[in-house]
Amino acid sequence: MDRGNARELIDRTTDKDSPTVGPRGRARRQALLDAAAALFVEKGFEKTTLTDIIGRAGGSRATLYEHFGDKEGLFRAMMEENSARIQDGLAAIQADERAAPEEGLTRFALHLVAALFDDRTMAIVRVLVSEGGRIPDIAEAFFRIGPETAQRRLADYLARQTAAGALTVAEPEAAARGFIGMITGNILLRRLILPEQSFSREEVEHYVGRAVALFLTGARPTAGH
Repeated sequence: MDRGNARELIDRTTDKDSPTVGPRGRARRQALLDAAAALFVEKGFEKTTLTDIIGRAGGSRATLYEHFGDKEGLFRAMMEENSARIQDGLAAIQADERAAPEEGLTRFALHLVAALFDDRTMAIVRVLVSEGGRIPDIAEAFFRIGPETAQRRLADYLARQTAAGALTVAEPEAAARGFIGMITGNILLRRLILPEQSFSREEVEHYVGRAVALFLTGARPTAGH
């Protein structure tokens, strides 16, 4: 999914072209999304009812049905909008031809880590971990528009850097998977198991810097290549 598709996805899920949805309608819609995100974390997806969501957000059941259809539709919209927002940021980094590999990879990694410290992102991940078997189509959509798209963006970046002679990456797709796993794996696990644990900006930047340096040790051209 390229940047244009990510923006199209946001547009499609915000009803902005609907003549019946004005600023108040968008505000109600956002209130429902915010309430659902908080409740999914507090009570879990299955135990959260539409009555719970409406009670916290205000509005009516008719408004929720109009915007989302049902609880699964609400969660799908939340997941799609969040993924599109993250992918928009990655697309800008992917398209920057001026940045050296160290800078580009660092920006890419910091953007992914920032997503893992976002409450909305983690609410989505926790729901998918606990309920993915019940909503497999949404879980599969998450991987398509989230992790798999991020991997494709990074693989494209690595391939272009290799073509320019800045890197030597024989298998960009495998390298992208490895880099993203190295950056996100430990932090994601900690966020899931120890959600109250905090990291300072300095700790995050040090962690990312070491990972980027390790990756580039094996990816930089060597003498004679």
